[in-house]
Amino acid sequence: MASYVEDNTSQGKGCIFDSGSTVHACFQKKLFKLLIAKEEGTIKMVDCSACKVIGTGTVKFIERDGTMRALEAIRYVPEAHYNLISIGVLDEEGCRIQVQ
Repeated sequence: MASYVEDNTSQGKGCIFDSGSTVHACFQKKLFKLLIAKEEGTIKMVDCSACKVIGTGTVKFIERDGTMRALEAIRYVPEAHYNLISIGVLDEEGCRIQVQ
């Protein structure tokens, strides 16, 4: 299951919250507050294509209520078409997922 969240800010296209993804991935380098650039293999996409992982880092974002949050261990995947947030990884980290 995947859910798309539109982001109408200057930061980009938004993201897909995906229950099938095993990692977080971001295609927009400018969103990284910390990025350790090194080739780290590939990520298999839903269309069975493989995209190179160019690094791993931290992305900060602001929630609707103004709270600043950070997601760590985000894979930098410039070939991806969307930013992916893994619901499974969020759950493992103890995040509470609320559907509105």
